[in-house]
Amino acid sequence: MKNGLSRRNFIRLSALGGMVSALPLNGCIKSNLSANDYHYDAIVIGSGFGGAVAALRLCESGVRTLVLEMGKQYTVQPDSNVFSPNFPANKFSTWLRSTTELPFGPNLPFSGTYVGVLDRMEYPNMHVYRNICLGGGSISNGGVLLEPREDHFSSFMFDQINYGELKQKYFPLVRNMLRASKMPDDLFNSSYYIFAQVAKRHAIQAGFEIIHADSFYDFDIWRREALNQIKKSALNGELLYGNNNGIKNSLERNYLAQATATGNLTIQTLTKANSIRKNGKGLFEMEATQINELGQETAYTILTSNYLFVCAGSIGTSELLVKARDTGTLPDLNEEVGKDWGPNGNSFAMRSQLRESTGNMHCSPPTLSVADYANPIAPLTAMQDIFPLGIDLKTLLMVGQPYSETKGTFVYDAVKNTVQLQWPANGLDQANEAMKQFIDKMNTVNGGVLDRTFIPSGVSKGFTYHPLGGAVLGKASDLFGRVKGYKNLYALDGSMLPGNCALVNPTLTITALAERNMEKIIQEDFN
Repeated sequence: MKNGLSRRNFIRLSALGGMVSALPLNGCIKSNLSANDYHYDAIVIGSGFGGAVAALRLCESGVRTLVLEMGKQYTVQPDSNVFSPNFPANKFSTWLRSTTELPFGPNLPFSGTYVGVLDRMEYPNMHVYRNICLGGGSISNGGVLLEPREDHFSSFMFDQINYGELKQKYFPLVRNMLRASKMPDDLFNSSYYIFAQVAKRHAIQAGFEIIHADSFYDFDIWRREALNQIKKSALNGELLYGNNNGIKNSLERNYLAQATATGNLTIQTLTKANSIRKNGKGLFEMEATQINELGQETAYTILTSNYLFVCAGSIGTSELLVKARDTGTLPDLNEEVGKDWGPNGNSFAMRSQLRESTGNMHCSPPTLSVADYANPIAPLTAMQDIFPLGIDLKTLLMVGQPYSETKGTFVYDAVKNTVQLQWPANGLDQANEAMKQFIDKMNTVNGGVLDRTFIPSGVSKGFTYHPLGGAVLGKASDLFGRVKGYKNLYALDGSMLPGNCALVNPTLTITALAERNMEKIIQEDFN
């Protein structure tokens, strides 16, 4: 495990990979390279919050590790234009489509298809947004780091996991790694955050608890934007497609950078894991397809490893494991794989016709969370989100994370050879009704109406930015992410959580649980 990857072998592997990628292909071919060139001690599928943690802790322990990422690496420099702006969006915004695919408002066409950062998976009754790029969700989520309350964590998620340990050790560890901080008061109270100031006053007047969330944005860069020292990114409301001046402390800047510095990490982007199995030598074997930046297949490879960490996000991890179980390549996976999926209650609603200005530009990051724990339908928190149109509509967009009892299941379709999500048409009813109650109280006290111009149903239904579940701790895996049925197989990402994150954004909890689990795994499985 301590041998690492020599410089000579790394150069040889990179050169051979380049030769294969350059071959003229008709569809997807198999590489004629020897299997030994593609063997690693550990393979991590995915580079989001769970995968990045796994990669760093493995590499620190001397484990020769490969990280596979289906998307592209976007390297951001100050004042650069790597990511798509909001308006007009370009090809860097959306994964292999020729238009944006936003949940409400008009979809905007652009020229060409490309491996953009934001993908939308379309299932019956549910559209799921996910990031496909090196760094996963850290590239285009809001940077929000909120702790769930202990009572909510125990009652809605895990009563067998020591919350105090997370609170004292792993939440602080993650904040330190991501260089988290709260938005300084002078910035929050500036003209750039009128929308959030209004929301805060209204929430307090309505009797709700206010939480200023930690963020992994660099507020020194934010200040430089405000002083016109660098091109505006956060102050132009950039977020969903990434920020263009390095304001986010995203994973390629910390976890993945530190893993690379050990010399034990190889990162292979634009590579999709298609299937996993145990081969006759007892190794995990993966079939993978390489693509170019237009999404065209360029090579087919087989990779093997002693240890396999499936960290491809709730959707990707569930797809791989369900398919492996139901096609018989990993038949001993249990019946819990693919179950307990949920959208974290994501419910979007807009308050319009307000009595006061909400500002011309709603700037990122979102930092204000409002708690409605006594909601008669279901307890919730709601983030005051951004709606960066550049005009003052006296409107506020809020995204709620109510508790929801509804769970979905991933199933394998043998005819289409695909994995589908089964989610009921009324699956978000409980969350939506709770959100309506919350919005009604805000409006009753402060004025305003539930907007139906941008969201005709009043509260969004049928999409989420927070897919969770499919390989839940204590069910599909043990309480440390070891997938049941196979030694040295792990799932460490949003699939660990049972469809919800106890009323908060899941970033901090996923990353802290991954840190906790990797500490145990390194201690017990690699020594």
